[in-house]
Amino acid sequence: MMGRGQGENRVVEVEFRVDDPSYPFVDVSRTADCRLDLEVLFPHSDGGFVEYFTVEDAPPKRVLKPINETDTVDANLVARHDDGGRVRLHVRDDCVAITVVEFGAIPRTVEAEGGDGRVVVEVASKSDAAELVDRLEREHPTVTVDDCRDRRRSTPLFARHDFTQSVVETLTDRQREVFLTAYMNGFYDWPRKHEASELAAKLEIAPATFSQHLRAAEGKIFSSLLDTDDENVFIE
Repeated sequence: MMGRGQGENRVVEVEFRVDDPSYPFVDVSRTADCRLDLEVLFPHSDGGFVEYFTVEDAPPKRVLKPINETDTVDANLVARHDDGGRVRLHVRDDCVAITVVEFGAIPRTVEAEGGDGRVVVEVASKSDAAELVDRLEREHPTVTVDDCRDRRRSTPLFARHDFTQSVVETLTDRQREVFLTAYMNGFYDWPRKHEASELAAKLEIAPATFSQHLRAAEGKIFSSLLDTDDENVFIE
């Protein structure tokens, strides 16, 4: 008989195959002959979701053009390297990764290469896995299940995910958008890749508003990291 501790240390990992070219990240991986990996996904303050992808084996501009020709996704360049870069997508329609997140599953891998997409997610139980598969079959009928396996929970990663979620949920949609835009666009790099005024223009807000939201987000994040009440940190 399995002990309680053993059961609590198991999760179910479900792997989905996505080769339908109607999903832009799959289609562009084929047409541009490149690889895309999802780094970050979060709600957009004006609706839809923002997704940051790394691009390998192709100039990012080759990826942007076909995506921007779609009606449901806006794409722009964040950074470029010798053999790739980073792109930002504003997805206004549903996609596989968004469905996974809205279900409450943890997306471990969202990638596409040469027209073959792969999404690997973790859920707590086989019943959750069955519910997720049923939902994807209804909402994304061209997506298929490649594998469903029981494995040991990666406790540090789960702990990190839970902590990240608790921090992110303290932010408003606009604070989250401003902070992640700053982070993903190299605002915290040295030297900085972009200044606050440039990033404010990207979001079509005033620089002062950008700075206000960024400071508020930073305060909440540091408060969570330091386990303090940010309203009572500074006492005269």
